Amino acid sequence: MDAIQNAAKLLASSRCPVFTLDTDVHGTRSAIALIERLGGAYDHALGDVLAKEVTLFTDHGGMFTTPGEARRRSSLIILVGDIPAAHHDMLLSWAGTQPDLGDRGKRTWFHIHGEMNAAAKLARQLKAVSLGAEGLSLGGALAVLRAQLQDRQVARSLGGIEQFRKALAKSQFPVFVFSGTSGDAPGLAMLQGLIADLNRKGRASSVFLPADDDAWGTALTSLWMTGFPTRTGFSNSLPSYDPVRWDVQRMIRDKEADLHVWVSSRGGETPPRGGTAAVISLSRTEAPASGAAVTIAVGKPGVDHDGVAYSSRIGTFRALAATAPSPLPSVANIVRQLANSLPGRKALPC
Repeated sequence: MDAIQNAAKLLASSRCPVFTLDTDVHGTRSAIALIERLGGAYDHALGDVLAKEVTLFTDHGGMFTTPGEARRRSSLIILVGDIPAAHHDMLLSWAGTQPDLGDRGKRTWFHIHGEMNAAAKLARQLKAVSLGAEGLSLGGALAVLRAQLQDRQVARSLGGIEQFRKALAKSQFPVFVFSGTSGDAPGLAMLQGLIADLNRKGRASSVFLPADDDAWGTALTSLWMTGFPTRTGFSNSLPSYDPVRWDVQRMIRDKEADLHVWVSSRGGETPPRGGTAAVISLSRTEAPASGAAVTIAVGKPGVDHDGVAYSSRIGTFRALAATAPSPLPSVANIVRQLANSLPGRKALPC
């Protein structure tokens, strides 16, 4: 209880508190409600990667489907650049099946890439036909592919292009699988332009696989609570989204924040060092976090207690049952205690 009171005092005296979030839906909702009351700002622990993924949706948009739809309807899957290792097992499981809706032929695979990289191993396992050329980046390969499919002149042709044309002609629903780590923002925008071209004559879509499911779940939770993804602040009581202004690590480096609340139920993660801001750590740990003024131990959703998290495999949120229930409290429980210890004692709405 002393830790709760000490943390509440730091929160109450802070003029610019910032939060780094890495927890499940319940913890994220409670934290955002508290941040709104404090007039603070928040980001995710994987803020830079997540901001890049969010940019594709906020700046460009695109055509997307779910992994389940792709598995059941598409006989032509095209990998785009690197795919995070967390998703390899799912894609390999698709290789042993064939569509039972729409396209019913044998599934074929292609891989659009720049210089060969870590994704090459997955592509080989899937026996994917290579779509690339020496010296071309992924963005360059996508641009050349888009041009060639429009029968435009190009300085360099991609290997495997004729096989791809034939596969496209047979497929009723080609699907491009990509991640925010697949390439830069212009390259991913080029990918969506290519998909838009294909939809003028038929039907095509893409499956977005986030670099980290928990991070993407945090962005979606933020979106439904505030209308904005992470890197949102409440400086004037209303939410405002700015991926530069509310970059929490930048704010700490530039000494704009005087208090950093680190919230991580993942386990094994510690607050980054540096900066002059005081640190409150809500972590799955047995020892005080290095450099933190206050450390409060929390449980991990799906291990110590039940929770709700995003799953890219099903394309939505799923319930997590505790596999090893323990007395460790949830992030949501601790955040509610902090809110109740602040002046005014106003309960959180969630």
